Amino acid sequence: MSDDHEDAPAMRHLGLSPWLQTAWDLRAAGNFIGGGSGTGLLILVSLGAFSGLYSQILLVVGLGLVGLGLFSVFLEIGRPLRAINVLFGAKRSWMTREAMVAGVLFPLGGAALFFPDLAKLVWIPALAYLYCQARILEATKGIPTWRSPLILPLILSTGLVEGAGALLVLAPLTLAGGAPDWVAAVLIGAVAARVFVWMFYRRRMAAGGAPVAAAAVLIGFSAPFTLGGNVMPVMMLMAAGVMPDIAMAALAAAGLTAMVGGWALKITIVTKAAHNQGFAIEHAPARGSGLSGPGFKPGWREPSKKD
Repeated sequence: MSDDHEDAPAMRHLGLSPWLQTAWDLRAAGNFIGGGSGTGLLILVSLGAFSGLYSQILLVVGLGLVGLGLFSVFLEIGRPLRAINVLFGAKRSWMTREAMVAGVLFPLGGAALFFPDLAKLVWIPALAYLYCQARILEATKGIPTWRSPLILPLILSTGLVEGAGALLVLAPLTLAGGAPDWVAAVLIGAVAARVFVWMFYRRRMAAGGAPVAAAAVLIGFSAPFTLGGNVMPVMMLMAAGVMPDIAMAALAAAGLTAMVGGWALKITIVTKAAHNQGFAIEHAPARGSGLSGPGFKPGWREPSKKD
């Protein structure tokens, strides 16, 4: 009887604790990676067009990354022939709005390849597309790490980081004289914003905003992400400023590490820390004429008295 009594808490939680969702895998993360990097690059190239920056190759790469992201989602669809249905839910679906914005982004970006003045307008649908991606995650209320209000600035800031990083990597191959000085400044500002939001996001998740298992994933990821994906790129940018001989290589390395850091962040949030809500019981039902017992929420941090 004593053994059965000791096992009772474990048995009553069986099937109730949050578990890692498997519906969205690396292919879903690929949409956020391609869409974030592509739109980030297009935003900066478009805004740079006001100061004379223009490159057909950069426009093609940006559009190509967005296209690869959408293709990765297509690969995930169980019934690909029904993909057209995504266009019929604009009133309630951010995925539908993302697809509709893509219907503006690609024709406008394609036209900008032949009419350079149109490049100055590409940032508008590119930013709207990036915003839709952030809202897709935020609207998924069943996944605590996605529904946080901080996911919106986190996805937006990392999209700009990835775009600036991609521009620093590609500039030596596409722009005479390399990337303009303002690109490095944008990268520093976007990295600072990303780290700032990340700190609050991780702290909120660890304090009870997410299941214990999901919070543990974020905590374990935090140090390598902060150092490798944010501190290291800034150090490389500083090295580029004081050592002109290696400036071009240091800028490209800074852009690459910042960009890869954003990709790792999205893979972690979408596939590794994506535990669902699980189940909770407000109070245990009474047996016979006895009193009801305390409620329980397995898999979540127990609130302290300070909470």
